[in-house]
Amino acid sequence: MSELLKKVYDTIDQQFDDQVKYLQDLVRQPSILGNEAAERAVQEVNNYTFHGMNLDVTPIIADHSQMVHLPGYSPVEWSFRNRPLGMVGVWKSRRGGGKSLVLNGHVDVVDVTPLRQWKRDPFGAQVEGDRLFGRGAADMKGGVSALVFATKALQKAGIELKGDLILQTVLEEEGTGNGSLACMARGFVGDACLIPEPFEQKILTAEVGVLWMRADVFGSAGHTRAASTMVNAIDKAYQLVAAMRQLEQQWNQERHPAFADQPHPLNFNLGLIKGGNWPSSVPAHCEFSMRLSMYPGVDPEKAKRRVQAHIDQFCADDPWLKANPPEITWYGHHDWGVYEPNPERNPLMQSVARAHTDVTGTPVEYHNSTACTDVRFWTEHWHKPSTCYGPIGEQLHAANEWVSLKSVSETTKVVAATVIDWCGVAH
Repeated sequence: MSELLKKVYDTIDQQFDDQVKYLQDLVRQPSILGNEAAERAVQEVNNYTFHGMNLDVTPIIADHSQMVHLPGYSPVEWSFRNRPLGMVGVWKSRRGGGKSLVLNGHVDVVDVTPLRQWKRDPFGAQVEGDRLFGRGAADMKGGVSALVFATKALQKAGIELKGDLILQTVLEEEGTGNGSLACMARGFVGDACLIPEPFEQKILTAEVGVLWMRADVFGSAGHTRAASTMVNAIDKAYQLVAAMRQLEQQWNQERHPAFADQPHPLNFNLGLIKGGNWPSSVPAHCEFSMRLSMYPGVDPEKAKRRVQAHIDQFCADDPWLKANPPEITWYGHHDWGVYEPNPERNPLMQSVARAHTDVTGTPVEYHNSTACTDVRFWTEHWHKPSTCYGPIGEQLHAANEWVSLKSVSETTKVVAATVIDWCGVAH
């Protein structure tokens, strides 16, 4: 370990109590996607923090017209109006001559219901031993604290970088990724990007693409006294779900080298369903939403056409659905997958790998994810070396989510060492 890195690591250790308090501040903001007051509050925490670090701060307020034609845009049915999709803080290099790096993390979280399954306040940010509990503690406010306090440690250690360091905290990752895209639309792209997603201190080399689909299924309604002569929309919806399960099985039989050792890498998740309006009425309508995934290299538009063709074929064999086909809507995630077959040749991944070994004393492991992240914008659309590497946690998108504070500290050191290696230091 160089004296420079030792100084930075010692600074991270000295500031760690403050880092935990900052992480608690983030977790205590119930920034569930669409809770506009909490979205603004969590971004205001970062606005205040970035100004306190003397960064050049730019709040990103976007609208659809600015992004709809950009690669990777995901269409949505809600407004961006007055929502800070991104908070950007730039540590501008005074010397120049190095490469710039984006440190990106999302501060939106998923819902916490049913509350009865939580053993603690989901927004209480309670610390017990090595674990900090709460919605978003792992996914991914722990990683956000790492990128912020890695930068703070570099500043406090008196380091001058050769390249610009660009910090981004974004919304919408859980539904679209449009927060990161809005930052990039304003020119905050960098020469590479590191996202501290909670991948257990492993380097991300592949992830699936993702689509969101909604199906509106219609039936023939009436009183249950004649139910046998009517068409129950909920029953028809479940038949359509079963057909989607058949497609899921087919897609999983199509193998990809990144996921060859995983028996079921592609998941079609039935995430939302609602239908009917009265127990004694045959329902005329049922709506369900699914999250679909596909292998890297598959164009989301082509995947949509394959899904529609499968649904059309299924409906052709059902007299009612043939005459009354379901209405399919594509909204939210429209994500390409990611695949880096040669991580040893990826310069950013190797910077992270060296930093991991320096901090932990062990070789880094690589990870292929059946989830998606915002890293796809840099890898697939802007063709920048990029990856995810972040702390250890469990219960993501579930009750009793937690993050390991030891891993948050180590991740912070890895991020700081990666910045030094990538951006360069002016001597």
